[in-house]
Amino acid sequence: MHAQPIIGYNVRMDYDAAQVTERPASSRRANPWPARLASAGVVVLALWLLATLAAFADPILIPPAATPAPTPPEDADDLANFAMRRQALTRPRLRTYIVQDGDTASGIAARFGLDVDTLRWSNPDLEEKPDYLRLGMKLVILPMRGAYYQVRAGDTLDALALRYGVAITDIVEYPLNGLKWGSPLVAGAWLVVPYGTKELSRPHPNPAPGYDFAWPIVGYVTQHYSAGHPALDIGAPYGSAVYAARAGVVVYATWAETGYGYMVLVEHGGGYATVYSHLKGAWVSAGQSVARGQLIGEVGSTGNSTGPHVHFEIRVNGVRSNPLGFLPAEP
Repeated sequence: MHAQPIIGYNVRMDYDAAQVTERPASSRRANPWPARLASAGVVVLALWLLATLAAFADPILIPPAATPAPTPPEDADDLANFAMRRQALTRPRLRTYIVQDGDTASGIAARFGLDVDTLRWSNPDLEEKPDYLRLGMKLVILPMRGAYYQVRAGDTLDALALRYGVAITDIVEYPLNGLKWGSPLVAGAWLVVPYGTKELSRPHPNPAPGYDFAWPIVGYVTQHYSAGHPALDIGAPYGSAVYAARAGVVVYATWAETGYGYMVLVEHGGGYATVYSHLKGAWVSAGQSVARGQLIGEVGSTGNSTGPHVHFEIRVNGVRSNPLGFLPAEP
């Protein structure tokens, strides 16, 4: 019986004795580890080359798994309700806002990302007096800037588009209007006019060449001159044009921190100056020369104001004087 050979030696074992004889060097088995290490080095080098090439290659973008769409109901009635609910969530909608204590037209408009004009043109009670808000008053809030118009008998799309400065397509294709091409307008229906604007047509005040000053606007006096109020308050619809009462140079046309809101001050020479305040905005800038009767701003209700009007002052050598002593009896 012979045992298995051990590497490097030939072992032969008898029952009587064990005789070990060394193999010649030429017959020894070669050591495999150098070859194995060399192979491993080749593999490492190959992996390094692949990593280097990958770093300079364009990345492979794997799109995220798509979110499965909600499965609509199978029943026909439920399917219709599902479609209506889905449409309602995506279409624009009108809102109703109830006026709270301390609300202002500008504040409400800003809250919904609108402007005061959109609030005015969506609520007839506010068109001429946008700050005439009553506690608990309900206001229509449009989903975008524009106007909300109630159709009258005889109205046409051509006339409405022209009046509000928009394209007919803007009105017909707006989802809330429910209109179809070729269908007549229904009297009494309300239409959203996206981004529509209304221009107020107001008469121009008499230039009154025989007087020292002309009226800055055609309106009505809401508060007369007095010791506690050394000016005239002239009421007019919001956005009405305001004109220079006399030729001069604008020295101030910006927001005033004194409660005047937007204000324009014009110097006329000879110690005379005029002030126009609570404006919606100014159409002139400081240093600009203006002619008698030139547009300088629009009626607003900014600053400490109780409604749209122009606070009009005539100053003589810095003293605020009664404007009625310099103006014609009527504008």
